[in-house]
Amino acid sequence: MGLSNSDLRSVAGFVRKATKALNAETIILEAFQVLKTIARIDRLQVVYSPLPGRWTEWKSSPDELEVHSHDEWPAPEKRVAAAFFDPEDEYAGFIAARSRGGKARDALELVAPGIWSSLLLRAALDRVQKAGSLETELARATLRARDEERRHIARELHDDLGQSLASLKLALKWAEDRVRAGRRSAEVTHEISKAREDVGVMLDKLRDLSHTLYPRILDTLGFVPALKELAHQATRFSQIRVECTTQGKSRRLQSETEITLYRCCQEAMNNALRHSGASKLIVHVRFAQREVRVTVEDNGKGFDPRALYGSNSRVMSSGFWTIRQRMADICAAFRVSTAEGHGTAVELIVPYSSREVHDKRKNKTTHRG
Repeated sequence: MGLSNSDLRSVAGFVRKATKALNAETIILEAFQVLKTIARIDRLQVVYSPLPGRWTEWKSSPDELEVHSHDEWPAPEKRVAAAFFDPEDEYAGFIAARSRGGKARDALELVAPGIWSSLLLRAALDRVQKAGSLETELARATLRARDEERRHIARELHDDLGQSLASLKLALKWAEDRVRAGRRSAEVTHEISKAREDVGVMLDKLRDLSHTLYPRILDTLGFVPALKELAHQATRFSQIRVECTTQGKSRRLQSETEITLYRCCQEAMNNALRHSGASKLIVHVRFAQREVRVTVEDNGKGFDPRALYGSNSRVMSSGFWTIRQRMADICAAFRVSTAEGHGTAVELIVPYSSREVHDKRKNKTTHRG
């Protein structure tokens, strides 16, 4: 039994509605309604593969709509008519229906392409929206990190250096008063000596704060010496032993690449120092023929790598967000290897040509504008 012109118009109307649907469930419900009208179906099964090795299954009936996720392909139900989205790949998905009429197979064949294209479109739009949301959250995380760094600097300047300078001012005033009075020269000498020592301590703190803001050693000596200095500072101020090793012939990188690698290592080391519970942290730099690889590895408690991601596959840790974004900006790679009880390794991979690729992309974007 063939489809009438009225049936064809109903299918065309369904396709128009499906392409504008706000979610996959609306697409399935619209498909069920049109198939119920055309072919008198009483149950619809739709299977779609949004990702390799993953399938979503909808089962629609007059009373309810069920949604299930599967790691293995769910075959069409028995004794039903079915139409596959891709005739050459049944695992791409299908629609199947149980019908009381004789038009089911023809109707399914006609509706299947509309369902599949609508699901593909919806999935693409969802990915774009999630990407936009991720970029927004990343920007917010970056701003929060910047504000936190500013608070840290203000706290260091006010609570530590500010108080030290206030004490120094009082000490110098005391010495001034004694000198004017012309007595107790030994006490004056002692007080001035203490003031000089305090100035030395403040200078050390200023150097540490300046190094945190921007390590000038990067400009003068390069990435590896700056990284070794960072490891030395981390050992001074924590209970974790930090080692920095190199392999291969060291070479200078472009300025932006060096500061990016440095900041990523700084972030990875801070994560380890704060959260890993490790006793040892190794930073290894390997200069290969075509790339430089930097690994920050600890022997701490590790974690379940699934904890890095939310239900929509977004990276949840703002620290790893920052590293990933920085590496993407220079067209480089970043990955995390970890397991509960087995420590964590953060690997940064920068091809020597990555800066050229980035510059070409930037020039193309500027040219289009």
